Amino acid sequence: MKEDPSGIVCVYKPRGAGSFSVTRAFRREFSIKKVGHAGTLDPLAEGLLILGFGRGTKALSSLQGLKKAYKAVFFLGAESDTEDAEGKLRAQTNQASRLVRSLSYRELEGAAKAFRGEISQVPSRFSALHFEGKRAYELARAGKDFELDPRKVQIYSFRIGRMRAPSRIEKGRLLKNGWSGEGRLLECEVSCSKGTYIRALARDFGRRLGCGAYLFRLQRTQIGPFSLKDCAECRLCGQKLWINPSQVEAKAIGLPFIGEIWKKSENLQN
Repeated sequence: MKEDPSGIVCVYKPRGAGSFSVTRAFRREFSIKKVGHAGTLDPLAEGLLILGFGRGTKALSSLQGLKKAYKAVFFLGAESDTEDAEGKLRAQTNQASRLVRSLSYRELEGAAKAFRGEISQVPSRFSALHFEGKRAYELARAGKDFELDPRKVQIYSFRIGRMRAPSRIEKGRLLKNGWSGEGRLLECEVSCSKGTYIRALARDFGRRLGCGAYLFRLQRTQIGPFSLKDCAECRLCGQKLWINPSQVEAKAIGLPFIGEIWKKSENLQN
């Protein structure tokens, strides 16, 4: 990188790494003090993460407001106490198992239709939102009883894909989390506004179906005009993150070109 580097770059955040860990790795690799990211991805999620460095960090707040797209896998047949694959399973009933076995594509599509457009969503209790001066996930992990206020979000598209039985490896993960009933994995794609929680969407989708659901896997594929093809490689090697320096050099966008990105973003938003 040149002297006094400033700009933005997309990296592929791997599963198992936190978003802040990626910014730390970038800071260490390129010896840049000022580094931030646009839109947190949970450690269990993977995919597109936009980093701003130097004076490029000023662009991050605008980038956070762009449309986002995800590929998600929902587990149908139970709820999780964290609303994702990290938590313990609950609400596994005989009725839920019967419902899962009999679900048709028409029923799945009918439930998805109710979440398209502007909806009121209660954010996940395991989100990074603040509640009475503390992060919601800190209170939730401490066993505190609280409820976040609902907020308006926009679901531009919610496409239902393949429904399948868990693989042998996936069954092993489910059994560790207390799985004992019937369950299916549902692949779907979601395009949404800033502030949408996909784990909350999975939770509410399962409740509408009556069988319960939670977020099993998540990949962010797009933010505004940026997609996975724009990402520099980032790998988790043991406990250490490695970011491909040559790809960062090739894919980084300098300050003179960010204005062109805004124009492209505005066209996509409209």
